[in-house]
Amino acid sequence: MIIIATMGIANVKLALINKKTNKVITGVDGINSNESDTTGIFTVDESTSYGVASLNLTNLAGTLTDIYGSNKIVYVAQGKAAPQAVLTVNALPNEVHAKILGQTPDGKGGFELGGKSDAYVALLAESAESFDEDKPVYVGFYKVVGQEASANMQTNNAAENRTQDAITFRAIERGGDGFGKFFYSDAEAFDVAAMEKDVFLTV
Repeated sequence: MIIIATMGIANVKLALINKKTNKVITGVDGINSNESDTTGIFTVDESTSYGVASLNLTNLAGTLTDIYGSNKIVYVAQGKAAPQAVLTVNALPNEVHAKILGQTPDGKGGFELGGKSDAYVALLAESAESFDEDKPVYVGFYKVVGQEASANMQTNNAAENRTQDAITFRAIERGGDGFGKFFYSDAEAFDVAAMEKDVFLTV
């Protein structure tokens, strides 16, 4: 797998998807909880969430195992990757936060604490090439499930003790499409609309 150096992170787009069809959910059942919402996509940036702090990708490659024969290494077996991403955001809107974690609402402002998530999400993050921020670099996950295993509240003192939203997403393969893709804007025939159509299925 080839991963180029990057600089910064501009935004992350999230959408709830149907766990069987993998298509984006729109309207009141979508991530924006809005009947008139036709895209089903929420953009995490400075205007909606005080910005994205980081997106940390791990497990992008499987374990390598040496195979010995005749006193030599004759082959290297490659295990399957199990990609995951930790998304850290300064302040996700509460209902968006609850929806991507699959927290069941009680209709009175309360949301389930703990429990098993049944929410599936498509994710597309935008960074840039390390020495050319005019050339965006993207990573898209077709299908992930999110978890926030802990939270920490602390008293203010001489300084404000402010926490962030840190959600761990584990990737699931979307049939024969795999886990997702890297997209490079300077690649031949790169197309933003085609990329978004690929990550966020609508048909």
